Amino acid sequence: MENDQDDKAAELDPLARVRSPSDFAGQLLFIQGEDWHNNAMLGWTHFPWDIYAAGYKDAADALVWALADRKASLDSAVYPLVFLYRQGLELQLKLILPLARRLVGKEAVADHKHGLMPLWDELRRHVEQLDPRKDDQELTAIEDFICQLDSVDPGSFAFRYPTTKKGEVSLPELRHVNVRHLSEVMDSVFMLLGGIYSWLGEMEKNDSYY
Repeated sequence: MENDQDDKAAELDPLARVRSPSDFAGQLLFIQGEDWHNNAMLGWTHFPWDIYAAGYKDAADALVWALADRKASLDSAVYPLVFLYRQGLELQLKLILPLARRLVGKEAVADHKHGLMPLWDELRRHVEQLDPRKDDQELTAIEDFICQLDSVDPGSFAFRYPTTKKGEVSLPELRHVNVRHLSEVMDSVFMLLGGIYSWLGEMEKNDSYY
């Protein structure tokens, strides 16, 4: 009965569930709890790029679902949402590029910069070298979306901070973002990139591909 009352109170006031920091005094921040279904596992793979790239995309999708259920504010959550998609996209490109470079005989390069278009431009060149086509509308379409995102946020800071290092407004011209449309477009972008990654992986395993 008491728990039911607590749940009803929490529905009316979400802060009713929030405890004070002193309630956790002396505890470690990162623990393995008895509620095993809430324990995330880290460090179990020697190739974490897949997980990192997928994790940001998964987090963005979860935020879109929360926004659809009105469990978060559109006008505030849009900033981490776009950042999550952008970060996931950057990591996905950095995941695929080393594989593409190996297949075309290029030397390994450390990708430390955040610009999306340089990463995509190189990847597209390698993809077209491995599978030459006169006109691939999918590559052209995805390039346009990557270019749009890169032009709005070239350094991966615009959706993390309201001002630049020079004190200027980060997003001076952007006024509206339809999160449903954004999520649908990004789903298509990640689907195509996932297909390219799988195709390159098969190519690396099977010499008959090239």
